[in-house]
Amino acid sequence: MMKPAYFLPFAALLGLTAPMVAQAQTASPLGLDEALKMGGEALKLAKARGRPVSVVIVNREGRVITAMRMDGASFVSLDVATAKATTAAAVGAPTEALESAIDAGKTSLLSVPGLSLITGGLPVLRNGQVVAGVGVSGGSQEDDRTIAQAAVGN
Repeated sequence: MMKPAYFLPFAALLGLTAPMVAQAQTASPLGLDEALKMGGEALKLAKARGRPVSVVIVNREGRVITAMRMDGASFVSLDVATAKATTAAAVGAPTEALESAIDAGKTSLLSVPGLSLITGGLPVLRNGQVVAGVGVSGGSQEDDRTIAQAAVGN
């Protein structure tokens, strides 16, 4: 599996090393059972917080493994969660890092098609290797981040 062409510049921007980039290509994929468990953890926290959100988990290539939209969550949140998950998997970093880079003046990121620069997307790591991405949308930035962290076990 090859990295998207835009991954290497983002890796450097976000401080990821070349060995991490190479290793990500050899990780075993995330399976459906694990993705469902992760999504369940996210939904449990979202319910406890009273936040109707969408949770999407994608594989390393950005293909949806599972997508869940809670009752009361906006239909738009499903698309946003998918974009966050895909971005986190492709870039190998939290979408919050990209949002922070924009806030710090690295506006060139705005010209990259398909990136979500909104807090709430996290890469899923296995033995330090990116194997998937999780995206949460529908709450505040803090809610989306915390619910995504629940999914990945942080």
